[in-house]
Amino acid sequence: MNKSRIALIISFLLLFVSIGVFFLVGKKIQHYGDLSKIIDYSKVNFAGEKVSFEGKYYYNLEKFERELSVTRFNMYQFVLYHKREPLYIPYIEKKLKEAGIPDDFKYLAIAESGLRNDSLSSAGAGGIWQFVPDTAKQYKLQITDSVDERYNFELETDAAIKYFQKLYDDFHDWTLVAAAYNRGENGLRRAIDDQKVQSYYDLYLNEETTRYLFRIIAIKYLMENRYKVFDRDELGDVFSEPKTRFVNVSELTDIKAWCQQEKYDYATVRQLNQWILGNSLPKGDWKVKVLDL
Repeated sequence: MNKSRIALIISFLLLFVSIGVFFLVGKKIQHYGDLSKIIDYSKVNFAGEKVSFEGKYYYNLEKFERELSVTRFNMYQFVLYHKREPLYIPYIEKKLKEAGIPDDFKYLAIAESGLRNDSLSSAGAGGIWQFVPDTAKQYKLQITDSVDERYNFELETDAAIKYFQKLYDDFHDWTLVAAAYNRGENGLRRAIDDQKVQSYYDLYLNEETTRYLFRIIAIKYLMENRYKVFDRDELGDVFSEPKTRFVNVSELTDIKAWCQQEKYDYATVRQLNQWILGNSLPKGDWKVKVLDL
């Protein structure tokens, strides 16, 4: 076979591959096309408060769609939100309902930590709800050389619930509660008093807090409409929560030895109890989570 015929065959192969890639990419672009065509903007809300996109609130549209795009096209991160949801969100939903707090506050946990219980920010905020040490201690979470209860999902969720309730007593508005959770109640109060407005959407705030609410609203929209926006195969299956139970202990001098004695898997006990920092627990009333086999 002469060189010209080989070159012709290679050219046809390249053309065939290019056409295939074009159709695949085209299909993907069509699937991930302009979400504005399927969003009912009249129903976009947080905690029942509708987000206006008209008149003086025109720039809310850019703020919302910016966070929508950032969240939607970070596919790796969104898939993890989707997969981790059953491990944490049902418990959060239950606690919010019991406390009379809007269900939308569950999305703060996703915005804060990506539902990573071991998350630690550069500012020293830790756990699912990203409490800084001072706030954690204020809400009765222990932080010592032995334990850091910010990484006890159940206890930190209880603390977050109490914090939301305290902020609502201060601001009487759930959107402002979410903003204060990010900005801090003192900083948000100063902005409200200085600007003489009462609505979050009328406030001029630092970029982080401005983006924070719109990021939560974007996460909410995408989580609620995930199967309209993404292919099921791309999202994949969710994680299943293991069956667990709590064991009450008053002190553990050697957790490894205790696990061996009680026939618990040490690595699993450490994974389930990330709030335990070392290999021992001091005297106290502790609930250690173990697999319920």
